[in-house]
Amino acid sequence: MTQLLARTRAPHTLTVARMHAAAAAPAPAATAPPVVERVVVDRAGRTTVEPTSVAAGPHGAEVVVASAALDDVGLLRSAAAADTVRIRYSPTLTTPTAVDVLVAVLEGHLLAVGRRRSDVRVVLEVETVVADDETDAARRRANLSYAEAFSGLAWRPSSTWLVGTPEQVRADAAALAGATGVDAVVLALVGRSREHAHRLGTSAATAA
Repeated sequence: MTQLLARTRAPHTLTVARMHAAAAAPAPAATAPPVVERVVVDRAGRTTVEPTSVAAGPHGAEVVVASAALDDVGLLRSAAAADTVRIRYSPTLTTPTAVDVLVAVLEGHLLAVGRRRSDVRVVLEVETVVADDETDAARRRANLSYAEAFSGLAWRPSSTWLVGTPEQVRADAAALAGATGVDAVVLALVGRSREHAHRLGTSAATAA
């Protein structure tokens, strides 16, 4: 249950401060640029920054699907009634082909509730590493593979990651959106990649 906490604000009191004529006003503190955690890439390769809070986004109610769930009628009907469906890779949803099948099944549920495919925004969220150059990208992929070799996991999460230069990541994300039938791919920037979001050519998100 969501709790709403009300904060009581003290009455405003006007305070008059006397300053010496020679005293200079303090310089405004430098504001650090906001940290970008997710970048949206559409099928045309255009990029926008996704708001940090999903609730602050312009796309209304959202349902997250993190498994194939092809026989989960309740979940898929909920997704079909949402404004945005966010798909995430998981141990049961490990390939772009599986995502494409899931989107097709979702479209069937949309028809069943009397909605069109264009009535819901479907996005695929992908873990992403922005590399400095091709050499750095190759090194990062090797590090991921090495770590997974000793992880004991039944599947390889990094096989679904996007790792590359900003240009390569944008191109791969746009191609992935087209191959899976989603409207856009959301790049979930990992670690220090968040500091390099501007290299993806991002712009502020606008309301739909």
